[in-house]
Amino acid sequence: MTKSLEVVIVDDEIQITELLKTFIECSSVNTNIHTFNDAAEARSFLLGNDVDVLITDYKMPKFNGIELMETAPPDVKKVLISGYVSEIAEERLQQLDAVFFEKPVPMKALGKIILDRENKLG
Repeated sequence: MTKSLEVVIVDDEIQITELLKTFIECSSVNTNIHTFNDAAEARSFLLGNDVDVLITDYKMPKFNGIELMETAPPDVKKVLISGYVSEIAEERLQQLDAVFFEKPVPMKALGKIILDRENKLG
């Protein structure tokens, strides 16, 4: 039996997490998706569970997306999304081997990341 791709989506806006979750559910057949609208809850989940892909907003209460990505293991594929391009630390994203998408998220590019990760599991 093939292992499911474990995806975590974090954004303080419920509409964004639901949109991304629906998109991934429609474009992937073997994925477990966990959504969080609170960065602290997401951080606790990341520390206690195996995750393959982390998709997180940058600007959130409690932790920003980069701080959240720092808690994830190095082998987790990290995707940062934001409408605040000027605040993003490009060098830190490179160190984390993270991908950055400006909002609105380019769904085709996000779908390719999910599919690539899924294929690595298969």
